[in-house]
Amino acid sequence: LVSDAYTYSAAHEFLSVVTRVGTDQTLTGKSVTGGVFDAAAAEFGILAPGSKIKAVVLYMDTGSPSTSPLLFYMDSVQGLPMDTNGGEVRVPWDTGPIKIAAVGLPFYPKAAERLLSAELPLTGATLRAVMLPSSYVYDAAHEFLPDLGAAVGSAVTLSGVTVAGGVLDANDVDFGAVAAGSTASYIALYADTGTAATSPVVLYLPSVVGFPMTTNGSGVVVQWSNAAAKIVSLLGTA
Repeated sequence: LVSDAYTYSAAHEFLSVVTRVGTDQTLTGKSVTGGVFDAAAAEFGILAPGSKIKAVVLYMDTGSPSTSPLLFYMDSVQGLPMDTNGGEVRVPWDTGPIKIAAVGLPFYPKAAERLLSAELPLTGATLRAVMLPSSYVYDAAHEFLPDLGAAVGSAVTLSGVTVAGGVLDANDVDFGAVAAGSTASYIALYADTGTAATSPVVLYLPSVVGFPMTTNGSGVVVQWSNAAAKIVSLLGTA
């Protein structure tokens, strides 16, 4: 529980900068399904009167506030802000589709699930880009590379992959010369495990500059956005 003495900053990284109220509680009943993070309501017990609670922060406890990374800052939780009055405080999470937090498009739901479960390290995985034809139809159930069907040209491994401030970026992608006669309409990113059947699809990017594009045997270079979101911002996918 966060006191009104605290001022949010995107630069804040660890728990030590947060002014807290009461005793922190460990989340129970945690689940991640299709990119949606949920847990049981947080019970903080009886809190002494005289404090104002403005928000809830979730963090990963390392045993030390100076090394416990902040994960979520939530100031729109039901009942907040509130003044403590000596009664019990219980924080129920949203019962709508987002629950505590959700990672949505352009992430495939199963990839979002892996991301929130710490099973998909974007900077540690071998991310590859593949062009998809106009015949491809997005399906939230798509999970592995074979689900995408036939590609246009060959997949290319991303280089210079970074995640900074929740933003995924990489060097522009050079697909080389692509045989004439196809229409490249979308880009998908997947994490290459060395086996197509176990390589999870990660991102579906339907709004690529210059696409749809009819291949004519010439080289194809895909340039990622130079705007703030780059390839994708994790801060704006819910």
